[in-house]
Amino acid sequence: MSNTASATTTTIDDNDGNNNSNDDNTSLTSAHYLMWFRRDLRLHDNTALAALCERARDNDASVSALFFLTPEQWQTHDMSLVQLDHIARTLPILANDLHKQLNITLHVQVCDSFSDCVDSLDALCAANNISCVMANHEYEGNEIERDAQLSQLLAKSDIEFIRWHDQCILPPKSITTNDDSMYQVFTPFYKKWRHTLEVSNIQLHKALAINSDNATLKISKQTVNTANTIEALSQKVVKDYQQSLANNTQLSHIDSEAQLTNARAAYPAGEVAACHRLDQFVADDIHNYDVSRDVPSLHATSQLSAYLTIGAISPRLCYLQAAKAQEQEQLHGNNGDNEDINRWISELAWRDFYRHVLADKPELIQHQAYKHETDIKINWSYNEDDFDAWCTGRTGVPLVDAAMRCLNATGFMHNRLRMVTAMFLTKDLLIDWRLGELYFMQQLIDGDFASNNGGWQWSASTGTDSAPYFRIMNPFSQAKTHDPDGEFIKEWLPELKDMPASILHSEDKIRKAINTDDRFRRLDYPAPMVEHKAARQLAITEFKK
Repeated sequence: MSNTASATTTTIDDNDGNNNSNDDNTSLTSAHYLMWFRRDLRLHDNTALAALCERARDNDASVSALFFLTPEQWQTHDMSLVQLDHIARTLPILANDLHKQLNITLHVQVCDSFSDCVDSLDALCAANNISCVMANHEYEGNEIERDAQLSQLLAKSDIEFIRWHDQCILPPKSITTNDDSMYQVFTPFYKKWRHTLEVSNIQLHKALAINSDNATLKISKQTVNTANTIEALSQKVVKDYQQSLANNTQLSHIDSEAQLTNARAAYPAGEVAACHRLDQFVADDIHNYDVSRDVPSLHATSQLSAYLTIGAISPRLCYLQAAKAQEQEQLHGNNGDNEDINRWISELAWRDFYRHVLADKPELIQHQAYKHETDIKINWSYNEDDFDAWCTGRTGVPLVDAAMRCLNATGFMHNRLRMVTAMFLTKDLLIDWRLGELYFMQQLIDGDFASNNGGWQWSASTGTDSAPYFRIMNPFSQAKTHDPDGEFIKEWLPELKDMPASILHSEDKIRKAINTDDRFRRLDYPAPMVEHKAARQLAITEFKK
């Protein structure tokens, strides 16, 4: 294994997790190992899977694989319907790939909660004489508690539970200050992160087919293990989840069928689709990324975040492909320090950074602000009408409304627009950032806690490396800069299709047009709900307290 991956193992004899280790379980009978998939739904460069296959080949062991669908637990975590559907669409593809390429059978089981997963997995190991379980780390609170409970149970039976760092390019706690503390600002973190990668030998982990025939677990009737049955079970879970969300009156404005249709078209499932998208981005868009990434109508970003979130593609592969593109620039005599490529690499670093922050500050998962002293001073608003206007795209601010309607219809929002909409909610409306954070998680196909929380606290000026409280985005000037012709706005606000961009991008002009201009006053579109200049001053006053 490369030096970017490290393992955590729990057994009663404190085995160090070395892939070449042998245990008493393999001396008399053929060993049986288990791969527990979580947010790592791929074969290529899957750290735990590669390690387990290596050990199995060394010990002539059989390997089974397992994934738990936990819709009730995920609903308490506000997972979006489109993300659950993305997972559901990916599982039968993963099952086929495992069977054909590695001789491993994937078993999928529905469990209500993480604690049920622990009990089920413990019983499964006992029933199948499993001596080693491997998985990749997850860094959120309930997931950490679940793994700790399982470790204690398995240790009583001398079963190894080994976890590998796989979600990040460089694992948490590997990039620290000189006094071994976590960086509070991104820029010095990024410099050290980048230097570490440049002097390291980053390797991709290859899982090799195991020697023995694939094993079928003795497990409950609720478990399925063929691609067809996995697809059927997953689709049922999605339908049930969709129905449960339909009962949430706060989300009655969401057309879930349309959202699913759009997300399925935009994000084909599986590792091959993810890798193809990476190849296309590196070939076509990465060389213009620094400028094009801020123009939502261009669709010039990588569109890989949804795949990274569920682990359908490796973040290390993304980094290495970008680094390779930069090397090719040098070979062709171009600027080897390409700012476009550097900018995209920095986005990968931001993803690592927020996970490192979460590992350092686990209280963030409990709705705590990174800058607690700032957060508690703010007289946050909880005005339901204002929040509903923001959620439904009826604020009277065209760029904000277009972004929110895009999110509601597709399950995705451009990163520049995430900042604009978040800052409008937290600064112009002074609504508690936690409400926006929750809403984004409920809708985003790429929603993950670390990045979503980090982004919201950045906008609210309560997080690590957050925007200074006096730096408040003007949504009208943002529209003028990043959607100059109003192309994106008019795509999502068709009622404004005949309004000139010069009016769309001016708060005074659009307010006047909607209130007095015969061409526009009968439009089904509201005037801006707040005056930005006054709202900005109120926010600054609040943050100065």
